[in-house]
Amino acid sequence: MTFLYSFFIVALMTCSVASTSHGHGFRVRGRCEPVPPFCQNLTNGGSYSYMRLPNVFNNFQLSETVEAIMPWAPLVGKCHSGLKMFLCAIYAPICLYDKEKGDYVNIKLCKSFCESVRKSCEPVMSSYNYTWPSHDAFNCTGYMDNLMCVREDFVSTPKPPPPVKDVICDPDLNNDAVLQNKACTSDLVIRAEVLGTRESKGDSSYTLIKIKRHKKSARQGSRSQRKTKKAVESVDRVLLPRKGCKNVAGRVKKEVTHLIILDRKIGKKIKYIVKAIVPWKSKRHRKIMRQRGNCK
Repeated sequence: MTFLYSFFIVALMTCSVASTSHGHGFRVRGRCEPVPPFCQNLTNGGSYSYMRLPNVFNNFQLSETVEAIMPWAPLVGKCHSGLKMFLCAIYAPICLYDKEKGDYVNIKLCKSFCESVRKSCEPVMSSYNYTWPSHDAFNCTGYMDNLMCVREDFVSTPKPPPPVKDVICDPDLNNDAVLQNKACTSDLVIRAEVLGTRESKGDSSYTLIKIKRHKKSARQGSRSQRKTKKAVESVDRVLLPRKGCKNVAGRVKKEVTHLIILDRKIGKKIKYIVKAIVPWKSKRHRKIMRQRGNCK
Protein backbone atom coordinates (compact mmCIF):
# COMPACT_ATOMS: atom_id res chain seq x y z
CA MET A 1 0.00 0.00 0.00
CA THR A 2 2.95 2.32 0.62
CA PHE A 3 3.88 2.01 -3.04
CA LEU A 4 0.44 3.04 -4.26
CA TYR A 5 0.04 5.82 -1.74
CA SER A 6 3.38 7.45 -2.55
CA PHE A 7 2.75 7.25 -6.28
CA PHE A 8 -0.75 8.66 -5.88
CA ILE A 9 0.77 11.77 -4.29
CA VAL A 10 3.16 12.10 -7.23
CA ALA A 11 0.24 11.68 -9.60
CA LEU A 12 -1.67 14.52 -8.01
CA MET A 13 1.32 16.85 -8.42
CA THR A 14 2.43 15.84 -11.91
CA CYS A 15 -0.80 14.92 -13.65
CA SER A 16 -0.99 16.74 -16.98
CA VAL A 17 -2.03 16.51 -20.61
CA ALA A 18 0.46 15.30 -23.19
CA SER A 19 -0.15 15.54 -26.93
CA THR A 20 1.84 14.57 -29.96
CA SER A 21 1.52 15.12 -33.69
CA HIS A 22 0.11 12.14 -35.54
CA GLY A 23 -0.89 12.16 -39.22
CA HIS A 24 -2.90 15.24 -40.08
CA GLY A 25 -3.93 16.12 -36.55
CA PHE A 26 -3.20 15.49 -32.90
CA ARG A 27 -3.54 12.25 -30.93
CA VAL A 28 -4.17 12.60 -27.22
CA ARG A 29 -1.66 10.39 -25.39
CA GLY A 30 -3.39 10.81 -22.07
CA ARG A 31 -4.81 13.11 -19.48
CA CYS A 32 -5.82 12.87 -15.85
CA GLU A 33 -9.43 13.12 -14.74
CA PRO A 34 -10.99 12.71 -11.27
CA VAL A 35 -12.14 9.15 -10.71
CA PRO A 36 -15.91 8.56 -10.76
CA PRO A 37 -17.69 7.90 -7.42
CA PHE A 38 -17.78 4.17 -8.23
CA CYS A 39 -13.97 4.10 -7.97
CA GLN A 40 -13.50 6.09 -4.77
CA ASN A 41 -12.35 4.72 -1.39
CA LEU A 42 -11.32 1.33 -2.73
CA THR A 43 -7.98 0.71 -1.03
CA ASN A 44 -6.62 0.14 2.45
CA GLY A 45 -4.98 3.26 3.89
CA GLY A 46 -5.58 5.48 0.86
CA SER A 47 -6.96 5.58 -2.65
CA TYR A 48 -6.17 7.12 -5.98
CA SER A 49 -7.99 10.27 -7.02
CA TYR A 50 -7.18 10.56 -10.72
CA MET A 51 -7.72 8.20 -13.63
CA ARG A 52 -6.10 8.20 -17.03
CA LEU A 53 -8.10 8.87 -20.19
CA PRO A 54 -8.41 7.52 -22.77
CA ASN A 55 -8.58 4.01 -21.37
CA VAL A 56 -8.13 0.69 -23.19
CA PHE A 57 -11.68 0.98 -24.53
CA ASN A 58 -10.90 4.38 -26.07
CA ASN A 59 -13.24 6.16 -23.69
CA PHE A 60 -12.13 9.80 -23.96
CA GLN A 61 -14.75 11.26 -21.62
CA LEU A 62 -15.46 10.57 -17.97
CA SER A 63 -19.14 10.13 -18.78
CA GLU A 64 -18.24 7.35 -21.24
CA THR A 65 -16.25 5.56 -18.55
CA VAL A 66 -19.10 5.78 -16.06
CA GLU A 67 -21.54 4.47 -18.66
CA ALA A 68 -19.23 1.55 -19.44
CA ILE A 69 -18.82 0.53 -15.78
CA MET A 70 -22.47 0.77 -14.76
CA PRO A 71 -23.62 -2.56 -16.30
CA TRP A 72 -21.31 -4.24 -13.78
CA ALA A 73 -22.85 -2.52 -10.76
CA PRO A 74 -25.54 -5.19 -10.08
CA LEU A 75 -22.76 -7.79 -9.75
CA VAL A 76 -20.99 -5.92 -6.94
CA GLY A 77 -21.51 -7.75 -3.67
CA LYS A 78 -22.54 -10.97 -5.39
CA CYS A 79 -19.06 -12.37 -6.07
CA HIS A 80 -15.45 -11.26 -5.43
CA SER A 81 -15.03 -8.50 -2.83
CA GLY A 82 -12.43 -6.85 -5.07
CA LEU A 83 -14.65 -6.60 -8.14
CA LYS A 84 -14.88 -2.80 -7.94
CA MET A 85 -11.11 -2.43 -7.71
CA PHE A 86 -10.72 -4.85 -10.61
CA LEU A 87 -13.13 -2.89 -12.81
CA CYS A 88 -11.65 0.47 -11.91
CA ALA A 89 -8.12 -0.72 -12.70
CA ILE A 90 -9.39 -1.52 -16.20
CA TYR A 91 -11.94 1.22 -16.92
CA ALA A 92 -10.43 3.99 -14.78
CA PRO A 93 -6.69 3.17 -14.62
CA ILE A 94 -4.47 5.01 -12.18
CA CYS A 95 -3.10 8.20 -13.71
CA LEU A 96 0.64 8.33 -13.06
CA TYR A 97 3.04 10.54 -15.01
CA ASP A 98 6.80 10.00 -15.00
CA LYS A 99 8.37 13.44 -15.46
CA GLU A 100 11.83 12.02 -16.12
CA LYS A 101 10.64 9.76 -18.93
CA GLY A 102 8.01 12.22 -20.09
CA ASP A 103 5.34 9.56 -20.29
CA TYR A 104 2.60 7.91 -18.30
CA VAL A 105 3.25 4.83 -16.19
CA ASN A 106 0.94 1.99 -17.12
CA ILE A 107 -0.10 0.18 -13.94
CA LYS A 108 -1.95 -3.01 -14.80
CA LEU A 109 -3.78 -5.63 -12.81
CA CYS A 110 -1.87 -8.46 -11.20
CA LYS A 111 -2.48 -11.74 -13.01
CA SER A 112 -3.43 -13.52 -9.77
CA PHE A 113 -5.96 -10.79 -8.92
CA CYS A 114 -7.57 -11.05 -12.35
CA GLU A 115 -7.79 -14.83 -12.10
CA SER A 116 -9.28 -14.65 -8.61
CA VAL A 117 -12.01 -12.22 -9.72
CA ARG A 118 -12.83 -14.27 -12.80
CA LYS A 119 -13.02 -17.52 -10.83
CA SER A 120 -15.43 -15.90 -8.37
CA CYS A 121 -17.60 -13.84 -10.72
CA GLU A 122 -17.81 -15.83 -13.95
CA PRO A 123 -20.17 -18.50 -12.49
CA VAL A 124 -22.45 -15.78 -11.17
CA MET A 125 -22.48 -14.08 -14.56
CA SER A 126 -23.30 -17.41 -16.21
CA SER A 127 -26.32 -17.84 -13.96
CA TYR A 128 -27.68 -14.62 -15.52
CA ASN A 129 -26.78 -15.80 -19.04
CA TYR A 130 -23.78 -13.48 -19.35
CA THR A 131 -20.31 -14.55 -20.41
CA TRP A 132 -16.93 -13.27 -19.33
CA PRO A 133 -15.92 -10.40 -21.68
CA SER A 134 -13.68 -11.36 -24.60
CA HIS A 135 -11.83 -8.03 -24.65
CA ASP A 136 -8.07 -8.31 -24.05
CA ALA A 137 -8.44 -6.24 -20.87
CA PHE A 138 -10.29 -9.18 -19.29
CA ASN A 139 -7.82 -11.80 -20.50
CA CYS A 140 -5.88 -12.67 -17.36
CA THR A 141 -3.04 -14.29 -19.29
CA GLY A 142 -2.06 -10.84 -20.51
CA TYR A 143 -1.16 -9.69 -17.00
CA MET A 144 1.83 -10.39 -14.76
CA ASP A 145 2.45 -10.51 -11.04
CA ASN A 146 5.09 -7.91 -10.17
CA LEU A 147 5.69 -4.96 -7.86
CA MET A 148 3.97 -2.54 -10.24
CA CYS A 149 0.62 -4.31 -10.55
CA VAL A 150 -2.68 -3.75 -8.75
CA ARG A 151 -2.87 -6.50 -6.16
CA GLU A 152 -5.82 -8.10 -4.46
CA ASP A 153 -4.61 -7.00 -1.02
CA PHE A 154 -5.02 -3.34 -2.03
CA VAL A 155 -8.76 -3.81 -1.73
CA SER A 156 -10.25 -2.21 1.34
CA THR A 157 -11.72 -4.61 3.85
CA PRO A 158 -14.57 -3.47 6.07
CA LYS A 159 -13.65 -3.04 9.69
CA PRO A 160 -15.10 -5.75 11.88
CA PRO A 161 -17.94 -4.56 14.07
CA PRO A 162 -16.98 -3.81 17.66
CA PRO A 163 -17.45 -6.75 19.99
CA VAL A 164 -20.94 -6.91 21.43
CA LYS A 165 -20.98 -6.06 25.08
CA ASP A 166 -23.44 -7.69 27.44
CA VAL A 167 -24.71 -4.32 28.62
CA ILE A 168 -27.82 -5.88 30.12
CA CYS A 169 -26.38 -8.91 31.88
CA ASP A 170 -22.69 -8.24 32.57
CA PRO A 171 -22.20 -7.31 36.25
CA ASP A 172 -19.04 -5.36 35.37
CA LEU A 173 -21.11 -3.10 33.10
CA ASN A 174 -23.85 -2.76 35.70
CA ASN A 175 -22.28 -1.25 38.77
CA ASP A 176 -24.40 0.29 41.51
CA ALA A 177 -24.61 3.70 39.84
CA VAL A 178 -25.71 2.20 36.52
CA LEU A 179 -28.25 -0.07 38.20
CA GLN A 180 -29.63 2.82 40.25
CA ASN A 181 -30.10 4.92 37.12
CA LYS A 182 -31.79 2.04 35.30
CA ALA A 183 -34.01 1.36 38.31
CA CYS A 184 -35.13 4.97 38.47
CA THR A 185 -36.17 4.98 34.82
CA SER A 186 -37.88 1.59 34.80
CA ASP A 187 -41.36 0.25 35.56
CA LEU A 188 -40.41 -2.62 37.85
CA VAL A 189 -37.46 -3.82 39.90
CA ILE A 190 -37.70 -7.32 41.30
CA ARG A 191 -35.68 -10.04 42.96
CA ALA A 192 -36.33 -13.37 41.28
CA GLU A 193 -34.94 -16.82 40.74
CA VAL A 194 -34.29 -17.88 37.14
CA LEU A 195 -36.11 -21.12 36.35
CA GLY A 196 -35.02 -21.45 32.73
CA THR A 197 -34.34 -19.69 29.43
CA ARG A 198 -35.26 -20.26 25.80
CA GLU A 199 -35.62 -18.33 22.56
CA SER A 200 -38.84 -16.36 22.39
CA LYS A 201 -41.27 -17.95 19.93
CA GLY A 202 -42.86 -14.66 19.01
CA ASP A 203 -39.65 -12.72 18.40
CA SER A 204 -36.21 -14.30 17.94
CA SER A 205 -34.54 -11.05 18.99
CA TYR A 206 -35.49 -11.89 22.58
CA THR A 207 -34.64 -14.65 25.01
CA LEU A 208 -37.55 -15.65 27.22
CA ILE A 209 -36.66 -16.11 30.89
CA LYS A 210 -38.97 -17.95 33.25
CA ILE A 211 -38.69 -16.60 36.77
CA LYS A 212 -40.00 -17.08 40.29
CA ARG A 213 -40.35 -13.79 42.14
CA HIS A 214 -38.90 -13.35 45.63
CA LYS A 215 -39.73 -9.82 46.61
CA LYS A 216 -41.26 -6.72 45.11
CA SER A 217 -40.02 -3.18 44.88
CA ALA A 218 -42.51 -0.45 44.03
CA ARG A 219 -42.21 3.17 43.02
CA GLN A 220 -44.09 5.23 45.54
CA GLY A 221 -46.93 7.61 44.84
CA SER A 222 -47.91 6.89 41.22
CA ARG A 223 -49.99 3.79 41.98
CA SER A 224 -51.28 1.93 44.97
CA GLN A 225 -49.11 -0.62 46.70
CA ARG A 226 -51.80 -3.23 46.17
CA LYS A 227 -51.96 -2.79 42.39
CA THR A 228 -48.18 -2.85 42.16
CA LYS A 229 -47.98 -6.00 44.25
CA LYS A 230 -50.55 -7.71 42.03
CA ALA A 231 -48.69 -6.69 38.86
CA VAL A 232 -45.34 -7.85 40.15
CA GLU A 233 -46.66 -11.15 41.43
CA SER A 234 -48.14 -11.89 38.00
CA VAL A 235 -44.76 -11.60 36.30
CA ASP A 236 -43.47 -15.12 35.74
CA ARG A 237 -41.60 -14.60 32.48
CA VAL A 238 -39.64 -11.70 31.03
CA LEU A 239 -37.99 -10.93 27.69
CA LEU A 240 -34.25 -10.35 27.47
CA PRO A 241 -33.04 -8.48 24.33
CA ARG A 242 -30.45 -10.73 22.70
CA LYS A 243 -28.44 -7.81 21.34
CA GLY A 244 -27.77 -6.68 24.90
CA CYS A 245 -26.86 -10.11 26.22
CA LYS A 246 -25.23 -12.50 23.76
CA ASN A 247 -23.82 -14.80 26.42
CA VAL A 248 -27.11 -15.71 28.06
CA ALA A 249 -25.96 -19.18 29.12
CA GLY A 250 -22.88 -17.80 30.84
CA ARG A 251 -24.53 -14.76 32.42
CA VAL A 252 -28.04 -15.87 33.39
CA LYS A 253 -27.73 -19.02 35.47
CA LYS A 254 -30.61 -21.33 36.20
CA GLU A 255 -31.68 -21.65 39.87
CA VAL A 256 -29.75 -18.48 40.74
CA THR A 257 -31.45 -15.43 42.23
CA HIS A 258 -31.07 -12.22 40.24
CA LEU A 259 -31.85 -8.55 40.48
CA ILE A 260 -34.02 -7.83 37.45
CA ILE A 261 -34.90 -4.35 36.22
CA LEU A 262 -37.84 -4.24 33.81
CA ASP A 263 -39.73 -1.98 31.46
CA ARG A 264 -43.36 -2.65 30.66
CA LYS A 265 -44.32 -2.90 26.99
CA ILE A 266 -48.04 -2.58 26.42
CA GLY A 267 -49.65 -4.22 23.38
CA LYS A 268 -52.14 -7.03 22.91
CA LYS A 269 -50.39 -8.52 25.89
CA ILE A 270 -48.29 -6.78 28.49
CA LYS A 271 -44.65 -7.74 28.12
CA TYR A 272 -41.80 -7.08 30.49
CA ILE A 273 -38.48 -6.23 28.84
CA VAL A 274 -35.27 -6.68 30.82
CA LYS A 275 -33.10 -3.57 31.20
CA ALA A 276 -30.66 -5.25 33.58
CA ILE A 277 -30.26 -8.70 35.09
CA VAL A 278 -27.38 -9.52 37.43
CA PRO A 279 -26.79 -12.09 40.19
CA TRP A 280 -28.32 -10.92 43.45
CA LYS A 281 -26.04 -9.22 45.98
CA SER A 282 -28.06 -8.79 49.15
CA LYS A 283 -26.70 -5.60 50.72
CA ARG A 284 -26.02 -3.64 47.55
CA HIS A 285 -29.16 -4.57 45.67
CA ARG A 286 -31.52 -4.12 48.60
CA LYS A 287 -30.21 -0.56 48.85
CA ILE A 288 -30.97 0.02 45.16
CA MET A 289 -34.50 -1.32 45.61
CA ARG A 290 -35.11 0.86 48.66
CA GLN A 291 -33.75 4.01 47.03
CA ARG A 292 -35.87 3.52 43.95
CA GLY A 293 -38.82 5.04 45.76
CA ASN A 294 -36.84 8.28 46.15
CA CYS A 295 -35.88 8.70 42.51
CA LYS A 296 -36.03 12.25 41.23
